[in-house]
Amino acid sequence: MAKQASIQLKNLTKEYVTHEGTGTFLAVDHINVDIASGQFVTLLGPSGCGKTTTLRMIAGFEGISDGEILLDGVRINELTPDKRDSSMVFQSYALFPHYDVFDNVGYGLVNKKMDKKTIETKVMNMLDLVGLKGMEHRMPNQLSGGQQQRVALARALVMEPAVLLFDEPLSNLDAKLRVYMRTEIRKIQQRIGITSVYVTHDQSEAMALSDKVIIMNGGKIEQVGSPTEIYQYPASHFVADFIGSANFVPAKVKSVSSKGTKLESKAGPGMEIGTAVVEMFGQEFTSKCIQGELAAGDEVEVVIRPEAIELADDGDVKAEVTSSTYMGQMQDYVVQVDGHELVTQTYNPSSKKVYNPGDTVYLRIQRDSLHAIKK
Repeated sequence: MAKQASIQLKNLTKEYVTHEGTGTFLAVDHINVDIASGQFVTLLGPSGCGKTTTLRMIAGFEGISDGEILLDGVRINELTPDKRDSSMVFQSYALFPHYDVFDNVGYGLVNKKMDKKTIETKVMNMLDLVGLKGMEHRMPNQLSGGQQQRVALARALVMEPAVLLFDEPLSNLDAKLRVYMRTEIRKIQQRIGITSVYVTHDQSEAMALSDKVIIMNGGKIEQVGSPTEIYQYPASHFVADFIGSANFVPAKVKSVSSKGTKLESKAGPGMEIGTAVVEMFGQEFTSKCIQGELAAGDEVEVVIRPEAIELADDGDVKAEVTSSTYMGQMQDYVVQVDGHELVTQTYNPSSKKVYNPGDTVYLRIQRDSLHAIKK
């Protein structure tokens, strides 16, 4: 098992001067984050949300305007990157083109002036871990993109850091290889148990890799939770819209439950989920909600994921099909209900009835999948 360390970001802030020099803006706006030892945490959000700046502050490559970074409870604000117990895997791989695989991986150990025998043992063990044993004498230009990324990962891990940092490491790979490499990264992280912080704008990567996801927007944190919590119980319209595909249906709260259920996951103690009765499409539906956030009479949006709607010849709500698209493993539909367009997906369409534009259908809505948020 690798060394592990917890990370705390306390009121972490990064302020920049605008290009015109006439003012400042907050790239990271007083955020607070707790990362437990051994957790895999992803910073997720659109371009410019502050996720990469946050990672670079943890690594020591970016100065801090305010706040603290604690590693196992010890403040590391003033430490240079080489004095922090962390290693970074970069987006560009940053391999030395004139070094072979062995020398690229062992570069940091040579700088530490370790003896040759120790370096050889550590490097070969690491190449075995990342599946590159037998390729130690290849040059970077003789490797595929995925193999180069493995070299970069091995080079970071061989230093035996307490924290591993990833700056969009898969963005240069094609779609199929990205899926394969994210699975490999997660396997390796779980095998050695190292605390990992991963930056991406790709929601699929975040969902597949993470114990905890931190959604950022405009320098602030929108929501922190497990992939399940983030997807099923989004805290805002932004989160629901950013993670996956979602329909937003206006509704009115009729009543709210007095008791909720506390969620538990690898991300730690989760949010408390309650239920509310809402009026939607002229009918009453029971919807999940974050406990304590809604009250009777509130105007809300009900989040309905496309996979929670099934088209049928009878059901809850009458609708008209306006678009029907065959996508292979699924049929994508757009339907019109009371002036609202809803997107829905039917998996394995070859075994089900396919509806065409202009058809009258009924929506069978999975009631357990509804989630209400404030407008």
